[in-house]
Amino acid sequence: MSRIFTIARWELRKTKSSFSLKTRFFSFIILILIGTASFFAAQSGLHINDNIYRVAVTDASLAGVLQSDAKFEVYIAGEGGAKSLFENEGIDILISGDKIYYHNTEKSISALDALDKAIKKYDEARLLSYNDLNNTFPVWINIKNIAREQAFQAPSINKIPMNMTTQAPETGAGQVPEEDSHDIKSSMEPVEPDGSVPVTEKQGTNININIPEKTTENIQIPSIREITENRIISPINEQNLATPSHFNPSIPFKSVVLSFIFIFPIFFIAQFFSSSIMDERIKRKGELLLVTPASSYQIVLGKLLPYLLGSIALVAIMTFKLGGSPWIILTLLPVSLMFLSTSFLGAIIARSFKELSFVLIFLSVFLSGYIFFPAMFANIHAISIISPITLVVRLLENETVSISDYMFSTLPFYLLSILIFIFGIFIYREEDLFTQKSIKEKLLDSIQEFIKRVPAPLFSFSIALLPLVFSIQLMLIVLMFNFPIRIGILLFIIVAAFVEELVKSVGIYTVFSRKMSDVTTGNALKFGILSGIGFFAGEKILLLVVIASIAGSALGSVMGIGLLVFPLLLHVTSTTVASLGMRYLGYREYLACVVLASIVHAAYNLYLVRSVVFG
Repeated sequence: MSRIFTIARWELRKTKSSFSLKTRFFSFIILILIGTASFFAAQSGLHINDNIYRVAVTDASLAGVLQSDAKFEVYIAGEGGAKSLFENEGIDILISGDKIYYHNTEKSISALDALDKAIKKYDEARLLSYNDLNNTFPVWINIKNIAREQAFQAPSINKIPMNMTTQAPETGAGQVPEEDSHDIKSSMEPVEPDGSVPVTEKQGTNININIPEKTTENIQIPSIREITENRIISPINEQNLATPSHFNPSIPFKSVVLSFIFIFPIFFIAQFFSSSIMDERIKRKGELLLVTPASSYQIVLGKLLPYLLGSIALVAIMTFKLGGSPWIILTLLPVSLMFLSTSFLGAIIARSFKELSFVLIFLSVFLSGYIFFPAMFANIHAISIISPITLVVRLLENETVSISDYMFSTLPFYLLSILIFIFGIFIYREEDLFTQKSIKEKLLDSIQEFIKRVPAPLFSFSIALLPLVFSIQLMLIVLMFNFPIRIGILLFIIVAAFVEELVKSVGIYTVFSRKMSDVTTGNALKFGILSGIGFFAGEKILLLVVIASIAGSALGSVMGIGLLVFPLLLHVTSTTVASLGMRYLGYREYLACVVLASIVHAAYNLYLVRSVVFG
């Protein structure tokens, strides 16, 4: 352990010395700016549509109404000045008296729609300011959200609660007050496009609403100034009380956007980690560490420690600034490990900084898709629980996260990052660090080292690669979830079968291609059986532990949930097909052998879900 901490101190000292004082100063300033922007974004929200429409008005009171909506940039002028602005200064809308002028352009027409919504929003604010909701809004509706069935199929009609009815306010014994009706003019009617000529005077639509007499007698109607003052945003907040135009699905968009902020420092710290290792390889400074008494795993853990602690510290600081739950730190720990492990392996297998950039971009895109794409379904479908970011979104929304959800979301990240570190440590040696071997050769070197060091290697190797298969299949579920169910199941079966057969047979390919064993029919049968049994055993253990959230789905059955005997025969048979193919076709035809095994595997899975795919 002391060696690990010693190497960690060396790595930290080297990282500090590799950056000049000027670079460190500007990096610190950038972090401060990012933190400040994150803080203000959390406090005031995102403002990406401010001042996109320009409106000229001749009535100052109407300007106060429009200024309550941040989308409008309002100009107040006399009739002649306002007309000049409209014709010469690119004003989108001119409101002169009771007439509206607009250009025959998409932006100007969009501004009309925004104007209509702004005036409706103002009317809501005016009505709410009466503090007499029962008479102002005589019809009340209670909304009851129905939990969506999570079986990847349409919900049954008989599952909809039958007691969902509209309700009147409790006061007044649920009766709408029976008073004289009054005519109320709507705020704004749609205008007919006619180029830049004035639209005819707006005609109000008579709406008969039962309003008690005290509405106009006893309640003082506030002025526009009183209503619009301090009402820059809609008074309808968080849907505690909302009119139908403000009904929105319960999608935590703000929290999903804020969750992006946590990933930025993790991503950049991982880049520093990979750059440090690549720099030691290019300049051959790593040779000094390899000749020390420290083992490869001690060197790697020592170099990893400062970057891991740094990412945790930055996540903790942002969590504190945003007022989030401390559990966010624990939730993002496996994400940090995943980015650091992939950066580490990429720096080991790449031959140059150019190749490293390609590897890291590919891995980062895949990981980002895995992390963020499922989170878009937060509060919509159980598929979102695949991503740890969904847990972060829940914590930002002050919702609870169960242990089972945490295990399901994070266990693949923990297992896969540990697996990547192990295979990277296997080739953290001189013959791989300081040579120009291809990426394929280095990956085969790591597999060969695993087979040499582990008992029952092919059996254990199939189990060891299960986290990789599991993660890829979870990502496939998210991608195929957007297709029609039949097409999605069919594509998932084909791709998932190919991935499984590739993983199960790559160990056999390594044994045959590296001449670790004779290429005979007996060895091919033995290796196929061992690899198939190992994959089956590990698959069932892993699925029983973490896949309960989607076990009832059609895609879940394709992932291997079901009877035990037939999946065992399937894995053994398909792997043996690939193994015998390498025996008789040669290991150079490895890809064709994997395709043959995938056909056998996919045919079985298609039979399992034939009613879903073929009706």
